[in-house]
Amino acid sequence: MSDTTAGLAPHEDRRERPRRIGLIAAKSKEEARELSLDVARELERAGAEVIPEERLPREDLRDIDAIVVLGGDGLMMRAANASPGVPLLGINFGNVGFLALVERRDWRPAIDALLAGDFTVQEGPTLQAALVRDDKAVAGGAAINDVVVRSGARMVDIEIYIDGRYVNTYPGDGMIVSTPHGSTAYCMAAGGPILTAGVRGFAIVPISCHSPIRMPFVVPEQAMIEMVVANNHDAWLILDGAEQAPVRQWDVVRVTRGKDPFRLVALGTTDFYEAFRTKFNFRIRPNAVPSRGDRPPAGDRAPIAEVGAISR
Repeated sequence: MSDTTAGLAPHEDRRERPRRIGLIAAKSKEEARELSLDVARELERAGAEVIPEERLPREDLRDIDAIVVLGGDGLMMRAANASPGVPLLGINFGNVGFLALVERRDWRPAIDALLAGDFTVQEGPTLQAALVRDDKAVAGGAAINDVVVRSGARMVDIEIYIDGRYVNTYPGDGMIVSTPHGSTAYCMAAGGPILTAGVRGFAIVPISCHSPIRMPFVVPEQAMIEMVVANNHDAWLILDGAEQAPVRQWDVVRVTRGKDPFRLVALGTTDFYEAFRTKFNFRIRPNAVPSRGDRPPAGDRAPIAEVGAISR
């Protein structure tokens, strides 16, 4: 079985049928909430015990075989942080779905395969971040995709140290430290590398760096990465897109490999490169319309290939 998600390598074929299965649905998406009722009925009909989201924090995670998540990649990351190490089966209700691998139309065969034990668990590393001020950790946490130090209105100078050794100072909008499975998220958008399955390292990517020396690079998983804000401009520590705390001048954001792996349930034979090509195709939002101004009727919209065409 081949991989779908960057950085997530096949770990093991699971033959035991899961019996205790968590269920999480995006509260903001009515379709996800409605489908969760059908999913719960299907699981219970097969004899599985369904653990709803509100009960999961009180459960011993070692007794949870898998969690079915109905939502987008953001909900997948929140579920992984709340239930570390538990395999997640994502049914996509988001835009891209690089972590939520199953499209909603395919939910029934996906649940059948899960119940039959016909799946693979793919594993990838996580990140642990600590914001250190005056030799004391004042904030931090785990991240599935990335740890980011982001500037406010003005550029920040960020010094990078790897295993205590100074690398360089990067003036710009901030810095990203990304896991392999996070490399198709903010990392890619900022011009960083995509780390495919089997690459055991973390990407360090400057954001809009105002320097000729701005290339991203990859360090081993066991490396300790430190980011120091070297000027007195506003900055924030952000974990998986969520702001955690302001970062002051001479604060250190220390990033290491997380204790718990990120684990995904993968079904059938899939291909990361095909998924990458199709999910990030330029037609990903072919029917997008502006939020302001006149909106042409659907039938009057120009074909996507003609938008922005140059007259000759």
